[in-house]
Amino acid sequence: MGEVHFETLDPAVQEFLADLDEEKLADIKEAMRFYNATRTVSRFMKWCLITIVAAFLTAAALGEALGKIWGWLTTLGGPK
Repeated sequence: MGEVHFETLDPAVQEFLADLDEEKLADIKEAMRFYNATRTVSRFMKWCLITIVAAFLTAAALGEALGKIWGWLTTLGGPK
């Protein structure tokens, strides 16, 4: 990426950068840390939800399969 000179920036960007002080810069850094943490937690929660849904569907399918197997086992010795 090439160099960008301050004079070539949009005037609104120049004004924003010129107005930055230590406190505002610290606020921006804190906001970036908060954003990254929120993204991380969001990804974690998404995978938790996916895992819970998958476990529920797997348990339902397993219950149905076990019911079929139980039906087969209980009818094996019966009349044909």
